[in-house]
Amino acid sequence: MKYIYLLAGEDLELAEAELNGFLKSQCIDEEASKTSRIVETEAEPIQLKRLALTHEVSKKIGEASRLEELDMNIDFSGSFAVRAENITEKKKEKEDIERELGENLETDENKVDLDDPETVFRAYILDEKIILGKIVEDIKRGLFRKRKNDERPFSSPVSLDPVLARVLVNLSGVKPGEHLVDPFCGTGGLLIEAGLCGVGVHGRDISEDMVEGSRENLEKYGIINHDIEKCKVSEISDIEKFDTIVTDLPYGKASKKTSGAVDNFLNLVEDFEGKTVFMYNEPSLRDYEADFSVYVHKNLTRHIFVI
Repeated sequence: MKYIYLLAGEDLELAEAELNGFLKSQCIDEEASKTSRIVETEAEPIQLKRLALTHEVSKKIGEASRLEELDMNIDFSGSFAVRAENITEKKKEKEDIERELGENLETDENKVDLDDPETVFRAYILDEKIILGKIVEDIKRGLFRKRKNDERPFSSPVSLDPVLARVLVNLSGVKPGEHLVDPFCGTGGLLIEAGLCGVGVHGRDISEDMVEGSRENLEKYGIINHDIEKCKVSEISDIEKFDTIVTDLPYGKASKKTSGAVDNFLNLVEDFEGKTVFMYNEPSLRDYEADFSVYVHKNLTRHIFVI
């Protein structure tokens, strides 16, 4: 059985990297095949809601170069709908494809229901073929908005967007039950996303207000088991007990208040044996070059480093 992932279109390189990190976190070690925004894997995925830059996941039914060649011998019952997704840059008559597939799939055991179907079939239209799948997870990125900065009990104007925070967590490949530390945890945005993935969360920050606010935010989202302490990055002495480091390095006014903290962080990373993912406002830092760049607005582009 194969599974189909429909990547978000705004940054395909980053979306693919996030998916690969997610697959590693689920102990899936395979080379996923990619065509445009479609990625296929053989292994059965779990914990799919963890993904941030994937729109949906489907169980693959079949593919063909032409619509009429698709195998419609599918055993299912109940209401269903067929929805087409055009992955090409060419204009395609999606409604015609949906109608024809719906007519071929309809039997005495099932019926079309476009409003509230029990099963949704997805036809992915590519340049050279059509892939048919059954959606097993519709990843609603709107849920991330409920964890945005202004929805939390404690907020800060420089808090990381939840979608981007989740991407950083997934890039690290950290597994459920493993332990992640954020040495500049701030309001806890990264820790919230990691905690919701079943990861053990540990935060450090130089500000007592941030420490207290981070604890409050984590508990707001049901993450009761946490380890948040007031601590300079240079004072972290138990780094070996963590599996991964994920953080958003201070920049702008925050960097001026924490002079030397970035250098101390890099010194910490050099002695760390696990994986490190961090974000910074410059594309290079010491001997490291950014792997990805994320445009925020005309005056700010953030850069992601994976070490």
